[in-house]
Amino acid sequence: MRFYLTFFVLFAFIAGTFSQVENPFFSTSNVQFNSDVAEVGAYKNTKNNSIILVSGRPWGIVKRVDSQEQYFLNYFEVDRTNQKVGGFQKASNSKFNEGALCFTPDGSRVFFTRNAKKVNASSKKRELMLFTASVSKSGKWKNITPCNINNAKYSIGHPAVSPDGQHLVFASDMPGGQGGTDLYMSNIESNGTLSSPVNLGSKINTSGNEMFPWYNAENQLFFASNGLQGLGGYDLFVTEIREGKEPFSPMNLQAPINSSSDDIAISYHEDMKGFFSSNRTNKNDDIYGFTQLRPIVFKVVMSGTVTNANTSDTLKEAELSIINAKGELVATVVTDAKGFYSVNLEPDQKYTVEVKKTEHKEESFQLNTDFNTPKVKQNVQLEGRPNISYEGKVTDTKTGEGLFNVKITMKDLSTGQVVLIGQTDSSGNFTKRFENLTYGKAQRFEIKLEKKDYAPKTTEFSFEPKISGDVSINSLTDLSIGKVEVGVDLSKIMDLGDIYFDYGRYDIRQDASVQLDKIVSIMNEYPAMVIELGSHTDCRGAKDANKKLSDNRAKASADYIKSRISNPTRISGVGYGEAKLKVNCPCEGKVVSNCPEEEHAKNRRTEFIVKKVK
Repeated sequence: MRFYLTFFVLFAFIAGTFSQVENPFFSTSNVQFNSDVAEVGAYKNTKNNSIILVSGRPWGIVKRVDSQEQYFLNYFEVDRTNQKVGGFQKASNSKFNEGALCFTPDGSRVFFTRNAKKVNASSKKRELMLFTASVSKSGKWKNITPCNINNAKYSIGHPAVSPDGQHLVFASDMPGGQGGTDLYMSNIESNGTLSSPVNLGSKINTSGNEMFPWYNAENQLFFASNGLQGLGGYDLFVTEIREGKEPFSPMNLQAPINSSSDDIAISYHEDMKGFFSSNRTNKNDDIYGFTQLRPIVFKVVMSGTVTNANTSDTLKEAELSIINAKGELVATVVTDAKGFYSVNLEPDQKYTVEVKKTEHKEESFQLNTDFNTPKVKQNVQLEGRPNISYEGKVTDTKTGEGLFNVKITMKDLSTGQVVLIGQTDSSGNFTKRFENLTYGKAQRFEIKLEKKDYAPKTTEFSFEPKISGDVSINSLTDLSIGKVEVGVDLSKIMDLGDIYFDYGRYDIRQDASVQLDKIVSIMNEYPAMVIELGSHTDCRGAKDANKKLSDNRAKASADYIKSRISNPTRISGVGYGEAKLKVNCPCEGKVVSNCPEEEHAKNRRTEFIVKKVK
C-alpha cells in the first residue's frame, strides 16, 4: 500500500503518451507553482480563497531515505494573484507528513490527513490518521484533534465532505475491505464525530487501491484507482451515490485528465474548475489545472441483440426509437452487422422503445431505468413479415409460347376477396405483390385464366412465405391454357380433374356437378360447339360390366349438361368401358396386372372431345 511515502509521494514514472478522446469532459493546463519535488494535492482554502498546497518542498524536519535528503509533505499556501508559494499555518503542519484535506461547506471545520506519531509495530510504518479542527473566522485551525474512527493498526486518510455536509468519504486499508485501500463513508455528527465507517462496496472498490475522494457541487464523487480499468497506473474516476441506492458504476474521466501515468488528487475549487496531481511529465507529481467542459451525466446502458423470431438470425439495420414519458424522441439507434445495439439512457426514467425493420413486424416495449442497474440487457425478437411478388406466365398448352392479353382473376381463398384483375403482357407475364405477410402462414389462391378462342381455366395454388422474394406461380401450378379446336379434350386443357361417382353408381354427385358446370359454361360461350363425352374405366372388373357402367355414367353426365345448354343435341355421351386404355394395363381373364394404382387411375377418366367449334 502506497499511503504517503509508501503510497503517494513518489509515484513511479510511466513513460508514454495518453490517448485523446472525442468530446472530452475536461481540458487541462499547467500551473506556475510546481517545484522539482512532489506536489500531491491543491485544495481551496474556504476562508481566503487561496490554495492549500500539499508539497514536499523544504520545510521543517529533514528525513533521510536511501542517503538522499527528502522533506516530509507539508501544507503550503499559494497566492492566487501572483502564484507565489508561502508557508501555511504552523499549527497545521506536524513533524511528519500532511496530506489530503477538505472543509465542511460552511468552512467552519476542516478534516485532514497526517501520519501517526508512533510506528505500527506490525507494519513498521507510521499509519495515516484523520484529524479535524475548527476553523475561526480568520481561517485559523483550532482545537486540532484526532478523529474518533482512527485505529493504530491501519491507516485512515484522504477525507472528502459531501456538499450537504452530512457525510465524510475517506480511504482506508482497514480489514474487511475489497483489497488494498478502499473508500468508506461515515456520517458527520453535530459534534464533529464520525459514525462507524461503511464500505462503499464492490462497484467502487477493487482488489487494488482506491483513494483521494472528492465531491463536486453536483454531489458526484471523484476518486483515483489503480484497480478499475483505465489508461495506465492510477486513473481518475467519478461515481454518484443517491439516497437508498447503490453507487453508480464508476466512469473513467478519460484523457486528457487521465494519462498512461498516475493521475490522482482531484479537487474542485469552482463549479467547473480545479486541480489534480500527475507524474505524467516528471518523476515527481506536479499540479495541473482542469476545466470541466461539459456536464457528467450518469447513464443506464441498454444493449442487446435484435433477432428474427422465426429463424433466430440476427437482424442488422433494425432501428430502435427511444421515447421518453413526455412523448419526446430522445434517441435512435441502429443495429450493427451482428444485430447488436447499445444506447445510453437517463437513470430513473420511463421509456417506450419502438423496434422496427423492413419486412418484419414492429414491436415495442416499456423500460423503467433504475439507478441501481446501470447495465440493462434487452434482446428483441421481430417476427418476419415477408414481402412476396408472385410471378406467373400464361402459355399456350400446345406451343408453350407466352400468351398476350390473357385476363387474370386472382382470388384469395382464405378471405374470398379478389386480389387481382389484370392482363398478361406481351410475353404472357403477370405479377402480384404482397407486403408484410405473416411468416409461414400459407396463402391459398384461385386463378382464373380467360382468353378469346381459348378454354377458360381455373387452378389453385398455395405458398408459405418465409423469406421475401419472387415466387414463380408456374412452379406451383399449371398456367397453360389450350385453344378451343376440334380434337382437343376440354377436361385436359381446362384442368377439370376427375368426375367422381359413387362405387357402382352413375348418379351425379355434388362435386361432379361443379366440374360439369364448367363444360356447361364453355358450351354456352360457344353455341355451335359439339362435344362427345366419353367415359372410360380401368381394366379391373368384368368387361361387360365396365362397358355398361361407363355408358350409364356418360349418358348421365351428358344429360346433366343437355339440360343446361341450348340445342342439347350438341353433346352426346358414350361409355367405352375398358376398350380405350390410356395406359397399357390389361387384366382380363387370367392376365394379372402389375400396374400401380396411379396407372389405373389414368385409365379411369372422363373426356370431353371437341367435334366441332363453329
